[in-house]
Amino acid sequence: MTEANPPRTGRVVIVGGGVAGLEALLALRALANGRVDLTLVSGNELFVDRPMTVAEPFGLGSAARHSLPELAGECGAEFVRGAVAAVDAAEHRVSCDDGLALSFDTLILAPGARATTPLPGAITFGVEGSGEAMREMLTRLREGEARSAAFVAPSMTGWLLPLYELALMTSRDLARNHVDGVHLSLVTSETRPLAVFGDEGSEAVARLLEEAGIEFIGAAGGTQEVMVGVSGEARAGDYLVTLPVLRGPEIVGVPGTEDQNFIPVDEYGRVEGLADVHAAGDAVNFPVKQGGLAAQQADSVAEYVAARYGASIDPTPFRPSLRGMLFTGEDPLYMRSGVAGADPDVPDAWYPLWWPPTKVAGRYLAPYLFERGDGDGVGGPPAGFIDVDIPLAAITLPG
Repeated sequence: MTEANPPRTGRVVIVGGGVAGLEALLALRALANGRVDLTLVSGNELFVDRPMTVAEPFGLGSAARHSLPELAGECGAEFVRGAVAAVDAAEHRVSCDDGLALSFDTLILAPGARATTPLPGAITFGVEGSGEAMREMLTRLREGEARSAAFVAPSMTGWLLPLYELALMTSRDLARNHVDGVHLSLVTSETRPLAVFGDEGSEAVARLLEEAGIEFIGAAGGTQEVMVGVSGEARAGDYLVTLPVLRGPEIVGVPGTEDQNFIPVDEYGRVEGLADVHAAGDAVNFPVKQGGLAAQQADSVAEYVAARYGASIDPTPFRPSLRGMLFTGEDPLYMRSGVAGADPDVPDAWYPLWWPPTKVAGRYLAPYLFERGDGDGVGGPPAGFIDVDIPLAAITLPG
């Protein structure tokens, strides 16, 4: 039985106000039962539901914005605005770029990744100004001032689903406005569309592309980087749309992989070579960068940390299960792939695979944000997406 007022035995500092950071904060609030003092550090004061930004240029939805100081306060945590520049694990101290230093007993790094633009002249969705650039592209396509657009994946790694969403919703927008004769293509080094979704998911996405009139240009070998030499078909387009290439955060005192500087961690998010330091989310060296996976990583970290401070928990290591929601602009399709108890002869289901049916399937964050929002009249997810739940294994991972 857990004591009514357990002693606070540690200070946990969480760096980052994104999905992984907030999931860790909420998980520790629930699991540690008051055993730790929590501090949330972020370089900005807003949490943006970024997966929803893909729908904004098409008028199909909007991304919610939440105040991080308010979120921290509701969780009983201190909020500190600052960009972390260095970590001294030996001294248990983290330093911000404005000179502020914070001590910690346990540090959880979830600063996210650095986004870089891979193709000059392309619309890099997710960087500042890209939403307005997409709206301008749609206007010119509708008015006949442009006749083609290529959606080009920067590599096999990361999370390519938003690119497919942009292509599918562009096709749907043109059809809705009775625009014909526009050539849309999707260029990727994958051997088949969204191969990480598994066989059933990939086949369903391939059907969607075909029905939408989007040419899929894949790589036969599946190993080369698309950006090394974008195909002639893509370069000939009036518009190129791509995604950012992600790099690690480059924090002094924190190790990084040789190629892209992502933080190396084990299955409990423990940072290689640093005592009492964990990491989760896009900043770590797991190849697929996606909000639901970031939340799963944060849950494993939170369980490990809570157990360290006396909570009666058997920590669960990170075992990635891909939960993705693909906006199409058309009717919904919910797919189960590799889900325990699912009928293998019935790959499609009429109901969502998790609740609430949000783009980020975090165990703690999704219900929390759903309760803070307007849930009136919600009986299921909005029309126009595919819902998938796939355990990731070496055979489905990119690379």
